[in-house]
Amino acid sequence: MSYGTHISPAQTRPASHFIHPSWRMAAIAFIGMAFGQTSMTFLTFGTFMKPLGEEFGWSRGQAAAALSIISVMLLIFTPVAGRLIDRHGARRVLLPSMAGLGLVLCTMFFLTSSLAHFYLMFAILGIVGVAANNVSYVRVLIAWFTTRRGLAIGIASAGTAAGQSIGIGLAQYLITDYGWRIAYVGLGLAVLLIGLPIVAWFLRDLPSDVGLAPYAKPTHGGAAIDAGFSIDRKEALRMPVFWALLAIAFLMATALHGIQIHFVPMLLDAGIHPGQVAGVIVSLLTFGAIVGRIVTGMLFDRFFAPRVAMFVFMLPIVGLFFVLENVGIWGLYAGALFFGIGLGSESDVLGYFTSRYFGLKSMGELYGLVFGAFMGGTALGPVLYGVMQSHYGNYRIALFCSIGMLAAVCLLCAMLPRFKDLRDV
Repeated sequence: MSYGTHISPAQTRPASHFIHPSWRMAAIAFIGMAFGQTSMTFLTFGTFMKPLGEEFGWSRGQAAAALSIISVMLLIFTPVAGRLIDRHGARRVLLPSMAGLGLVLCTMFFLTSSLAHFYLMFAILGIVGVAANNVSYVRVLIAWFTTRRGLAIGIASAGTAAGQSIGIGLAQYLITDYGWRIAYVGLGLAVLLIGLPIVAWFLRDLPSDVGLAPYAKPTHGGAAIDAGFSIDRKEALRMPVFWALLAIAFLMATALHGIQIHFVPMLLDAGIHPGQVAGVIVSLLTFGAIVGRIVTGMLFDRFFAPRVAMFVFMLPIVGLFFVLENVGIWGLYAGALFFGIGLGSESDVLGYFTSRYFGLKSMGELYGLVFGAFMGGTALGPVLYGVMQSHYGNYRIALFCSIGMLAAVCLLCAMLPRFKDLRDV
């Protein structure tokens, strides 16, 4: 039996709070994503590469292969997690996943010098932590918001960037003073002692669970999302728009994450001073990602979202041309900011588009499939661009490939149909 999504007016009431409780759910999702799988595992990985290489003699390429392994696990298991969320609710899947993620991070303390052991641990992190990710929180937020959904998703996804700062800072401090093994334990305990209790105590799957209606304040356009609009998995798989979203997710991830992993060495190869890379440029990437998440979400609520996305993904194209033409340090600063905006907007695009085109009924599974395509690109991009750099001796071909794929994303966004889930308010 599927997890219930129908909200009966007789069973709910408008919120009487000054701040609607739906915004508290967005804040809890922000915290959950800050202590989720992406923040604590993916985005802290670079901090561990050097100490792991020094202790075990692994090359950076050997260590980085673990990211491809966890990406493949997410490609396979995110749709499974999404289907479980649709049937049983997000909390019942998310909370065990967060607990498993924290425990497995702690057991990294016992890692041996075997690469097979290292890869196995990251495969397990990908499987047990699969629901401690966007797929759970986006599913919750679309149930709590029938308007301002874009902003809510943007706020929550900004937690990933905040978690990156927390995770890297914590890991670097512990590595410096106590070693990388204690650093992994520290990250695991952060999930178990901070993220998990807050999410377990406050997050609720549906507003009707606490006798409330979703947030439905009229928007600028005078229309709200019909909470009863839903398309099941079988019907969605027959719709061209679903396959367009898969293509957008895959191309976007390959283009952006392929360059992201190589961005710093690419700039160093271009003769940029290491201090400038580590300081201003990386900060601009992070700032752009946060701004991209929140501002893109706000714009989605006011304008037709695929047109907004088309404009947003033109920005990293411009940024990559700046890098390609080596226009000087100020041009590279602008390029890093534009590229960061593209990186930040990706999660808004995937979650928002999936919810608007298909509704709530099979949202978890359908978003899981879209996110799986995204993780396929995340796994392929860094490896593909590394091979290109090795073969050609520079990143020019890789840059042109990313520009071409992002142009294709813009074209696909321009071809997406109008949403059919609106009602007058």
